[in-house]
Amino acid sequence: MRRTGGIFGGRRNLIFSGLMLVLLLIFLLDLFVVDRIFEPFTYFYLFFAPLIIFYGVYPLYVNRRLTRYYWDRTKRHRLAVIGLGFIIFLVAVAILGPFLTQDPTQVDFKNKNLPPVGFSSEQSIFDRNTEQLITTETQGTWRHPFGTDDKGRDLLAMLVSGTRISLQIGLMATLIAIFIGLIIGVVSAYLGGWVDNALMRFTDIMMTFPFFLLLVLIVFLYGSSLWFIILVIGLTGWTGTARLVRSETLSLRTRDFIMASKSLGASDRRIVFRHLIPNVMSLVIVIATLSIPGVILAEAALSFIGLGDPTVTSWGLVLHAGQRSLDTAWWIAVEPGIMLFLTVLAFNFLGDGIRDAFDPRSQI
Repeated sequence: MRRTGGIFGGRRNLIFSGLMLVLLLIFLLDLFVVDRIFEPFTYFYLFFAPLIIFYGVYPLYVNRRLTRYYWDRTKRHRLAVIGLGFIIFLVAVAILGPFLTQDPTQVDFKNKNLPPVGFSSEQSIFDRNTEQLITTETQGTWRHPFGTDDKGRDLLAMLVSGTRISLQIGLMATLIAIFIGLIIGVVSAYLGGWVDNALMRFTDIMMTFPFFLLLVLIVFLYGSSLWFIILVIGLTGWTGTARLVRSETLSLRTRDFIMASKSLGASDRRIVFRHLIPNVMSLVIVIATLSIPGVILAEAALSFIGLGDPTVTSWGLVLHAGQRSLDTAWWIAVEPGIMLFLTVLAFNFLGDGIRDAFDPRSQI
């Protein structure tokens, strides 16, 4: 067992490889034999959940003293703690909210354009009997505490659905981009030579295309399903990560502990996975935290211009619906806008706090 585990870089890597092999077999069965075993999102979770547990949570547990040290430094950044609290609130809303709210797609034209609780709005209705416009004042009700849209759909339910969709897209697309950028950056810097030149020139070519315009073009040509949008954002958003990871790895590969590992006969695979990648993880965590809000905004922008997935209720889709009635039902566009603003701000606050905690020159 030890000998076999050593070939794969340790027992942890062996277990992870076995899990990935089982997942691959299930995926092939799902693709060619059985009609449907898991949804596409489930395969994503089944791949990244063991990856995060084995190479994210487990190292934090093993190095509890170091984890506690960085957490104490992060807590000194008050805005980062506030941002983390709001993100935890969003996760709770995304998980529990669908069980406590109405169906966000349920249409009720009798209760359309209801204002939030505490507000009122005036609506003009044409009376066929008198052939005059009758203006009525509508008050918000607790049945729809955040109001309704022009189709009578409950905005609270739509915001809860948008929270779940935004967090899914932000997390999944960022993990894909970080995974690709990490591998390309580390391999490019460590191997050097023609490998470095080829990978960096390809990265330069990818960076010459404006990210959002490239995203719009691909989605417009090949479809706007939620799963496809996540893949496109992940497969086109890794260039910045690769650049930063390569820069950090270039400084690490000449350090004494790397040279000592080489002199002791360590393989390139062991040096990459045991020494280089763990030592750039602090940078990767900061990049991931600061990348999530950009991904959420990209999806919201796609939905706002009509290129999002019409089968799901996202914040961008609600904004798109609210732009047509800003003068009569302002809350339809304002409420998802506030949620987007607070979410982006929370992730940026948390990213700044984590960056300062990992920076030994910081005075926090």
